[in-house]
Amino acid sequence: MMAHLRAARRTSGEAAELTAAYRQCARIVTAHYENFTVGSWLLPRRLRRPIAAIYAFARIADDLADEGERSVTARLALLDAWEADLEACWDGRARHPVFIALADTARRFALSIGPFYQLLEAFRRDVEFRPFATFAELRAYCRCSADPVGHLVLALFGYLDAERRALSDGVCTGLQLANFLQDIAVDAARGRVYVPREDLDRFGCRAEDLRCGRPTEATRALLRFEVGRARELLTAGLALADHVDRRLAREVRIFASGGLAILDAIESQAFDVFTSRPTLSRAQLTRLVLRGLVGWTPRPSAQVDVPRAAHVNAPGAHPDDPQDLDLREAYAHCQAITRRSASNFYYAFRLLPPERRAALCAVYAFCRFIDDIADDATRREPRALLARWRDELGRVYDGTPTHPIGRALADTVRRFPIQQQHLLDVIRGVELDLTRRRYATFDDLYEYCYLVASSVGLVCIEVFGHRAESARDYAVDLGIAFQLTNILRDVREDAGRGRIYLPLDDLQRFACREDELLAGRYSPRIGALMAFECGRARAYYLRAGGALAPEDRTSLAPAEAMRLIYERLLARIEARHFDVFQAKVTLPRYEKVTLALAAWGRARLAVLHP
Repeated sequence: MMAHLRAARRTSGEAAELTAAYRQCARIVTAHYENFTVGSWLLPRRLRRPIAAIYAFARIADDLADEGERSVTARLALLDAWEADLEACWDGRARHPVFIALADTARRFALSIGPFYQLLEAFRRDVEFRPFATFAELRAYCRCSADPVGHLVLALFGYLDAERRALSDGVCTGLQLANFLQDIAVDAARGRVYVPREDLDRFGCRAEDLRCGRPTEATRALLRFEVGRARELLTAGLALADHVDRRLAREVRIFASGGLAILDAIESQAFDVFTSRPTLSRAQLTRLVLRGLVGWTPRPSAQVDVPRAAHVNAPGAHPDDPQDLDLREAYAHCQAITRRSASNFYYAFRLLPPERRAALCAVYAFCRFIDDIADDATRREPRALLARWRDELGRVYDGTPTHPIGRALADTVRRFPIQQQHLLDVIRGVELDLTRRRYATFDDLYEYCYLVASSVGLVCIEVFGHRAESARDYAVDLGIAFQLTNILRDVREDAGRGRIYLPLDDLQRFACREDELLAGRYSPRIGALMAFECGRARAYYLRAGGALAPEDRTSLAPAEAMRLIYERLLARIEARHFDVFQAKVTLPRYEKVTLALAAWGRARLAVLHP
């Protein structure tokens, strides 16, 4: 009896030790920032702990190779000791928590020790770093530093064939190269240049050029070439997703898309990885996960957020054609404006495929630039500037634009059936702000709202895509609702510029005076006026909802995301008892992301359950 109790107690203690070991591995995983999810919740629950154990082994080995101020000899000794622990683990003598977990993982999945030896070999090469003469040498390094991880993950799923491993190698090496390019300035400063000498020579660069902290034409050309090489590997490796379990396929898409997103970030910075390190935001990572969930696969030829010019696909066109590079810079300029300024729209745009998202950024940048002309009191000749933009718009449709925004917009109107009149209406609406500071009736205000907002909606639905004619009514009514919400939110700000957008006959109806609004004095009369205006905005949101055809719910999901965000702003005004003279009503980023995802989810459900 006592023997059974001792055996049970020993078994219980071993189980607790194993649980604690896996927890330690999980802590190591979560303590380190990575561009890509590690053992994410998309994977089967039974594999999350094993993946954490594998990652923890590699993470600690990597840290040992980079161990502070220790000498090369000392770091190699630490790696030798870590290898001895690995061999003891395979012999059933594991003592370190990571190896206790790894021993359990290796036993359950019949893992070979070979990939772990390869990883340690890569870390030793990092300690005794020697420049790579050729890409073949760099590729051989990646076969030790990156590819074994893919082989181990495949083994966890039961895939041991050479064909899947070869596709996995494309993803893993592509990710490794993307990381090298992302950190090229950091690594160069530490004496490590993960760019083959043959490539440096080809573009007239020296290793010292990568340590100088600033881009040159030569380094930009070099980085453009290296980004292209990494992209080819990643896009080829994406085929693995078609030959594995759907849950692993999601991870493959997310990891590969993450690498492609890093490459696109490098490209959007005009291949300047020295001034700032290209990274992915939380919003971008969330979008990658969402796309993995729905099985989205990036097109091999697509560049995230910056579409290729039409002429690149023409016979004899060169992918580095200066015209194409100029267009990419134009789109990147528009995207930067959108990211910086479109606090409510940007999150809806992120749900779109790259080409449509880039087009929306071009449209938004144009509208933002035009709108700022009226609001910037320092501009001496706003009317003349608007006239020049009207001329530029003519050149956009003639194919001869001169401004970066115009160049991106010209490419956009070639791709999508956007009527020039809608963009001219935006300019007309902004011109009203230069001449009118009051609106006598709602009919007058409606015309203004149509010009500055509904016309934008009519442009956007052509980029989103739609099938029903009622989409135009939807765009018009939603634009009116958005602009009314903006007017209510910005009463205090507009008053500071001497503007009152609320119809004067509405002020009279509620016995309100202009000076009360201009002075920012809240009263029950002002509250009643604002309640009436909020009700009017609500009516237009309802009208827009009624005009949204079922067949357009998916394509217009970004517009619905904006609707949810703006309706929430209206609800916040109502929650303040219509006191618009407090701090400006805004929504935190997480709430905007949540609402955008809710709109996306509703659209998906509408497709699944029409």
